Formats: sequence, C-alpha cells, structure tokens
Amino acid sequence: MPSAFGLFLKASIGDSNPVPNHLLPWVRRCLLCLRERHEYRRHDGAMRTHCISNPELGAFLKREPRASQPYELDLAAIFCDLLTRANDFVPSEAGSIFIDDPSIPEANRPFAELVMIACFGEASVRLVGSRLPATRGIVGHVYGTGRSYVSASPQADPLFFSGFDGASRFRTSSLLCAPLVVEGQVIGVIELLNRLGGRSFDQRDLMLLEIFAQTISVSIANAIDAYRSKEISKRDDLTGLFNDRFLHHGLQVTIEQAMTEDREVGLLFLDLDHFKTINDIHGHLAGSRVLSEVGAMLRQILPGGCLGARYGGDEFIVVLPGASPPEAFWVAETIRKNIESFVFLREADPQDPVNYPAFQIKGVITCSIGVATLRSDVLPLLGGSGDPFSAKNELLRLADSCMYLAKDRGRNLTVTAWTVPQRPRHSARQP
Repeated sequence: MPSAFGLFLKASIGDSNPVPNHLLPWVRRCLLCLRERHEYRRHDGAMRTHCISNPELGAFLKREPRASQPYELDLAAIFCDLLTRANDFVPSEAGSIFIDDPSIPEANRPFAELVMIACFGEASVRLVGSRLPATRGIVGHVYGTGRSYVSASPQADPLFFSGFDGASRFRTSSLLCAPLVVEGQVIGVIELLNRLGGRSFDQRDLMLLEIFAQTISVSIANAIDAYRSKEISKRDDLTGLFNDRFLHHGLQVTIEQAMTEDREVGLLFLDLDHFKTINDIHGHLAGSRVLSEVGAMLRQILPGGCLGARYGGDEFIVVLPGASPPEAFWVAETIRKNIESFVFLREADPQDPVNYPAFQIKGVITCSIGVATLRSDVLPLLGGSGDPFSAKNELLRLADSCMYLAKDRGRNLTVTAWTVPQRPRHSARQP
C-alpha cells in the first residue's frame, strides 16, 4: 500500500499540477529522496534503522529552560499556521477549522457543537468563534461519519448549510472537507471553500486535503499534549489549583497589567484553622482529602478570571483582578462561611472505602483570611508607585500579615489591610 507521502506526491505531480510554484522545488526534492530510498531497498533489501536506547535518548531531552519566564503556548498561532499551510497546498478563497466542544459529555455526542476556532477569508473576522450543531451541514456530516467530502455545487447539495454564507455575504461555489482524527476519535473538521483558479475542487484536491488533514491531526495531538503538560506543570496535584511557582508568575503579570491599565487587584491569603487536629485524629490521608475538598470548593466559588493557588501546606492564595476592597472582602467572607459550614469527608471513597472512609467532619475546620489590595493598600506604602516585583512581594506580605492578625484575634475571621491603622506585625503562629 502506498504511503501517505507517496499518495501526496502522486496527487501533486502531474500534467495539471495543482501545487503552487513556490512548493515545486520542495516536492521534486522529496520525490528524488523517495526514489533513492526505493533504490536502496531494491539493492540492499529491507532498510535497517538503529537508534540508541530510550534511557540514553532521555538524557538528550534533559535541558534547562532557555527563558526565565514560564513558556506560553501560542495555540492561536499554531492553528493559523495550519490553515495557512493547507491553503498553500490547495489555494482557496476561504477556509476554517472546526473543533468539537469538549465540555459536552461523550454520551451527548449527537448534541455536540462544533466551534470555528480558526478561519481565513473575506469575512473571517466576523465568523471566528461561531458555533455549529454537530449534525448540521456538510461539516457536521463529515464530523459524524468521519469521511471526507467534496461538493462542486454546494448550493444544490441537500447537506449544505447556508447560514455562514448569509451572515458573511459570501457565496460558496465549491467545498472541500476532511475529518480531523486524534487518538482514534474525530474531534473536528477542516474545510476549504472556492478553489482559486476558476475551477471547482476535484478528487485530487480531496486527496491532498485528506493527507494534509493527517498532518494537522498530528499537530493538534501535539498541541493537546503540550497543553496538558503545560497545565500539569502549573497545577498542584492534590487540590487542582495553581502551584506556588505559577502563582508568582501569574500574580506579577496581573499586577503589571493593573498598573498599566490603572486597575485594582485584590489578594486573599487564606490559612486553615485546626488543620493539624485532622491529621492527629484521622491521619494524614484524611488531611490530604480535606485539602483536596478545599481546592474543589475554591474552584467552584471563585469568579471567572481569578487565580486560586495552593501556597504550601494548608495555605491558599486567591488573586482577584479588578476587585475593589469591598468586592475582595465579599469573596473572602463567602469562602470563609462556606468552609465553616462545610461537612468534610462526608462520604467514603467508593473505590477504597477501607483506606478512605467517611468521617463527616463539621465544625472543626475553619479558616483565617487576610485581604489586601494593590492600589488602596500597597501602592501608598510604596510611595504611590513602585515596580511590579516589589508590589507583588508587598501585596503578599501585607495579606499574610492580616491573616496572622486574624489568627491572633481568635481565628475564623477575615482581616482587611485597609481597616488596620498600621502595618500588622508577624506574631507567633497558631495552628
């Protein structure tokens, strides 16, 4: 069976060569290499390739990061580049990549929505981000069947959905679609519209797009893996919140933006009260489960755009971009009251009830919270200005001092920096 690359060359080089001129030298070099490889196999039999062992290869991947800041994955650039390359192979007036919405459970796949995550063309700026039911149109048909589709007369095709044409005043005269498959599952569709050159798409174009869709699928799988790895590196395993390493980076970026845009930033420093009692009475496994439930609670309570992190042990930090002092206090009190009334370890772990039994702990775990804000509390202490790094450290210090003061005043309290006449002093910490 010919390889995908071989099919590509077969489809690309012919009398009616559809490959753009600037790609022809590359294609010819690939064909020459392919012929040489075949000749090598004819003379010497099956080609044998050797590589050093996996442990040895691993040593070459142990590299220190070259940038001082955490790497930011530019997913938008990746998908825009993929569409640009697809258009290089099959030049078209417009094109798009649809990906299914992963927030919809697999059991509800027939009711899934496809999102146009990237597109090019005359009206692309208005269409990007549009949603399409996964059962509608030719795109939905390709998504549902996993089979490519070419249409030389879409307007007469009963599967064609004209909604995007109407919204953009665009007329689709020919159409080409191929599924995007990752880990054996169709997750989206690539679509090209109106082939340049005055003719409709044909089977050769379809073959080219199918081959390129395989490349795109690999790129998407790599992007998914990179995103997963990036998220794992930022997260605390136990609570699902951000870890302290990412907190310092994210907080400084937030402060830089706030100082540029003249906006406020609120910060909560939270410490659990009597947490040591849980460890002493019920064991450290129970203590870890309590921390996990606190993390889940914070993720549910926090407004969108906020940054929640586990700072270490039973300490948590919440960053509230744009929150005024009253708003930051309200969020703190909401968290404090929820923890105070929550029944921890209400149920046993169904997979391991022996090691993870139900304890139904209520009225033991509370929290002390310190609250400080950037513009109302920190910048005045820095003379009305200051660099983001100093402001970040002072914001953390001030909120931490208020949290200690809440401990001193009896625990299960929220203390705000703007109600304290002087900078709170650190005192001996109570568990």
